[in-house]
Amino acid sequence: MTPPTISIISSAARPENWQGLYESIGENEVSCEYIFVGPNAPKWELPDNFIYIKSNVKPAQCFEIAARQASGEILLWIMDDCLYITDRPLDKMYELYQQQNNQKVIISSNYALPDGWDRFFIGDMDSPGLALCGLIQARLWSELGGIDRKFVALCWPEDIAMNVLSIGGEVIMSDVFMDEEVEKAGKPRSRGSTLFKDHYSTDRALLEQLWSIEGAVHFDRAQPVEPFSDDDIMEISQHPQGRWKNNSDMANRIITNRLYYRTKNTYRNIRGRAQRFRFANIPTYISRMLSK
Repeated sequence: MTPPTISIISSAARPENWQGLYESIGENEVSCEYIFVGPNAPKWELPDNFIYIKSNVKPAQCFEIAARQASGEILLWIMDDCLYITDRPLDKMYELYQQQNNQKVIISSNYALPDGWDRFFIGDMDSPGLALCGLIQARLWSELGGIDRKFVALCWPEDIAMNVLSIGGEVIMSDVFMDEEVEKAGKPRSRGSTLFKDHYSTDRALLEQLWSIEGAVHFDRAQPVEPFSDDDIMEISQHPQGRWKNNSDMANRIITNRLYYRTKNTYRNIRGRAQRFRFANIPTYISRMLSK
């Protein structure tokens, strides 16, 4: 069997979104496969070229699992709440990739946002442009060490892009646009996420520690990449673990549930250390999780 040209990889906890994403990519001349890794199995029948792998580990690790399972010569990382709004997106991104003389390149999907949204320091046009849902050679991904296991959920794509730039590569913004459909027929399209609130500050701090000094970007990574170990990569979130330290199906059912998000956000609005202390010490499993 001829391997696909592009492997689309994702850490995905919201299978209700996948069909919309699949349909937005549509028919392309270039062959592809989908490899989605996450805690929640889909309830709809997957197409023949769509592989789901169940794992309860943290999001960055799920992406790395997908990348290691991919058989395509090209990887395209993507988030499960995005939709392509450009026709034949894979064909157009792959054509742009083939036009480059430098194989050390990432072709980025685009977003209709103000200038500077893609910069290392957002809005700073003097800082490097990075990639959103980027297309990269699978061999290059492996040579770079893949995703650094120090990232929990976010900012690892920026780190991948900086690694490519640091070895003389390029990040090229395509004219293939994406969007995020948060509502469909007046109802929420997905259960939402608190990844940004929970992990952006720590993952972003790590990114800046690796690639900047006093607000100035450099291309000499402060620490080498720490790749994920193959040992137990499917079962155990490798350090740091974030809220996936439980590595259990029950815990992931809770932390990917819409009620969990609403309850946690309500809790975050509680003012005063006394209330937080009292709530954190209610002797129930769920309240302990919410207070972390």
